Amino acid sequence: MVMTSYGDLSDDMMVEILSRLPVKSLMRFRSVCKSWYDLVKDPNFIYKHLKKDDNMRLTVSCTYKNPYDTDPFNALISYSSVLPDKTLSDLHYQDFEPVMDGLHIGPFDGIFLLLRNDTNVILWNVSMNEYRVVPECTAHFPRNTMANSSNFGLGLDPVTNDFKLVLILTLIDEERQEIDYSPVAVYNFTTNSWRDLGGFQKSYDYRFDSSHDAYLNGLFYWVVRRPDCYKEILTFSMSEEVFRVIEGPNIPQFLNYYESAMRPWMLGIYEECLSLLYSEDISHSFEVWMMKGGSWSKYLTFGPFVETYRARGFWRRGEFLLESSDKRLVLYDSIYQEMRDLGIKGLWFSVKILKESLITVRKEDA
Repeated sequence: MVMTSYGDLSDDMMVEILSRLPVKSLMRFRSVCKSWYDLVKDPNFIYKHLKKDDNMRLTVSCTYKNPYDTDPFNALISYSSVLPDKTLSDLHYQDFEPVMDGLHIGPFDGIFLLLRNDTNVILWNVSMNEYRVVPECTAHFPRNTMANSSNFGLGLDPVTNDFKLVLILTLIDEERQEIDYSPVAVYNFTTNSWRDLGGFQKSYDYRFDSSHDAYLNGLFYWVVRRPDCYKEILTFSMSEEVFRVIEGPNIPQFLNYYESAMRPWMLGIYEECLSLLYSEDISHSFEVWMMKGGSWSKYLTFGPFVETYRARGFWRRGEFLLESSDKRLVLYDSIYQEMRDLGIKGLWFSVKILKESLITVRKEDA
């Protein structure tokens, strides 16, 4: 990559400074010179930018009871929003509901998937406000079967520098029973087309938890559980386009649904490592495990708390998102051992990190 030096700033320093800027600023600055224009489109710079804490925002999907409505069928209100203040000091939020009216998944590296059905999606880059209608996937199904559910992963193929979307389908037969086969297809951003990867026989009847997934260095990770509730991690290589199963950290496995559900595995990227946030004693204390060099090690323990909490996700260094027993979203700072109420309460909610993303979803010929 060729950059022009500016004053006493080296090229590397200039790239570092630019990687900390918001997407809107970078989109304006790409007209400064050709090298900056090329930089903003370079996949290596895009992921350098994605890793910066400066470019993280919190998204919340929440359902709560309308206290003014007595009709039980209309009493629930749902919304999806983003908190634009990266410090979470200003808790005003931006409503996403007009755009995400219906089923959506993500964000994956700043991109939401707006689902029309299990095989038909729209890509939406929030920061760039770009959309792409993806051609409907026509994966091969065995006779007399249909799609019942879908799971997705999105990330960069580090060999080809192309972004890919992987789709895994669960099928049912005419009697609506799940079958032991999952078709798989991959969508390439550059070609705007799907490729059928065939599928795989499910040696276990895996259940995906779409809120517990992560992408790092060419691999996408999902937490899956078998019928006996034993949890594992399914990986997909964006370059090799193969699946593998890896064991989780050395933590207790609970082989009944209630105990397993009360101790969810929250996958995330923390300190630039694949990490797992785990509740070790039914939500009074928590462990953070990291994978380094192909093996898991315990990185941090915090708690115990008098009140019970559920893990909701990673935030910035030393900070974690928790849900209180009375359904409040709180931010815990493990360094200063401080708990902060974020003013969000509901019957149920999920939280995700939205990264300002330079991944363009607009087709080049658009």
